[in-house]
Amino acid sequence: MPERGTGARQTSSEAREEFLRRAEELWDEFNAWYQAHPEATFDEMEAELGKQRRAILGNFLELSLRQGDLGAMPEAPSCGRCGKSMVFQGYPKKEVHGLEADAKIPRAYYVCPTCGVGFFPPGPSLTPEER
Repeated sequence: MPERGTGARQTSSEAREEFLRRAEELWDEFNAWYQAHPEATFDEMEAELGKQRRAILGNFLELSLRQGDLGAMPEAPSCGRCGKSMVFQGYPKKEVHGLEADAKIPRAYYVCPTCGVGFFPPGPSLTPEER
């Protein structure tokens, strides 16, 4: 099963470390802005931080999802067109836009070497209540 060394899936501690690193970067960016605008009002500070909100939430969601299976399968799927075994091609990121966040989510991708058909395995099936 494709897993480690791809830069896609992370352990909880790896995701936490990456989130904390990004949080430090955001702190430094905001602090530099505030140093350049020492007379900023609370509303102006809130507006400046609001620009980062979608990115922060998207990063948090991406790191959380990267702890899951990302669609990798123990055995390569068969091509729906020719029936041959497909080849794992890595974890390209799919851009997702939600109501409150934008994220780039890695997802396993397979390609048929014979006919070139590509396939992203679906994630876990959700019941209508879970959607």
